[in-house]
Amino acid sequence: MRRSPLLLLPLVLLGLSGCVLVDFSEGQIVAVDHIPDIVPGKTTKKEVLDWFGAPQGLADASFFENYLVDQELAPGPVVTLPFADVLVYRFTKGTVRGLITIVWNYGRFDIKSDTLTVFFDDKDVVLYYGYRKGTDDLF
Repeated sequence: MRRSPLLLLPLVLLGLSGCVLVDFSEGQIVAVDHIPDIVPGKTTKKEVLDWFGAPQGLADASFFENYLVDQELAPGPVVTLPFADVLVYRFTKGTVRGLITIVWNYGRFDIKSDTLTVFFDDKDVVLYYGYRKGTDDLF
């Protein structure tokens, strides 16, 4: 008894379809309780580090400049930024949803971040800071 290949087609198509559900996060949640405590001209870098911990990122113009000079890629000062130090605290959260079939595919990627950026002067005192809350907007 021989079976028709057309009878097996729905089973093959069902086996080749699927769905994707992924939730992820990266970084530490920003301690929003301490954001009102940041006072430009008064708050020190030590206080910011005590309140928020190690930053997600930082920018130090003198480090970059010294690296270029050490590697003989530049003869002298090449980077002059108005802010020598910037600490960045970021918590990123995302979701991925998808449906995969032979005939039709659907995907939705939604990635949002909460970001605190703190700028310091040459005496390690806060010049400016900014905070953006984005993770509340996830679907």
